[in-house]
Amino acid sequence: MKKIVKKFNNLVKNTIFNVENKTNDNFSISTFSKFLITFIILLFVYLFYLLIPLLYEKSWLQTNIESKLFNEFKVIINTSTDISYRILPAPHFIIKDSKILLDDEKNQKLIAEIKDLKVFLSQSNFFNKEKINLKKIVIDKANFLFLRNDFKLLKNYKNKKLSSKKIKIINSNIFFRDNLKEIISIIKIDESILFFDKKKLLNLVNFKGEIFNVPFNIDFQSSNKINSYEEINFNAKS
Repeated sequence: MKKIVKKFNNLVKNTIFNVENKTNDNFSISTFSKFLITFIILLFVYLFYLLIPLLYEKSWLQTNIESKLFNEFKVIINTSTDISYRILPAPHFIIKDSKILLDDEKNQKLIAEIKDLKVFLSQSNFFNKEKINLKKIVIDKANFLFLRNDFKLLKNYKNKKLSSKKIKIINSNIFFRDNLKEIISIIKIDESILFFDKKKLLNLVNFKGEIFNVPFNIDFQSSNKINSYEEINFNAKS
């Protein structure tokens, strides 16, 4: 990227220099004009760079993203090939109709259906698609489905180290069902953020939601060290 910018800078300087030589003494290009031309060219180069992921093949993206999600976040997510790319507010892929699975002793169990999965990218290297890095993920408009027995599975994940890259859940719902699969309660998720804090060496979870029309806020932190540590702060209107 730096080499491309340098080449364009030299091109702009040479072009402006030639124009100045060909004009008479009464005509000159101001410093501001030079700066403006350079800025416009650099802006186009940068936009072109941001659009490079549009060239990635969707079937390759699906496989690669699933692999990176598991390696980075330890989450099994089945995605579709319905993938689009956006550069605002930051470069990211939007994947429609994904599913989150948990490993059971015998098979994988569906625990969530996601309408929009947003995978944000680091801008470090778009030229080499094999080296693209995930920055964070946003789960938007998801329905989480839990039976009573599923809490045994979740307990296995509780003390595992989370990724230092954030998982954000918004505009979603948690459906709790009994063993007859009857819904016994629904929790609305306004916003939830999960990540591993490298400074505190703790898993941090912030959960803002609503149950029975009562807003609440939960802050949870835990350590996956030998001397396990857990703290839960719960705030809600009476």
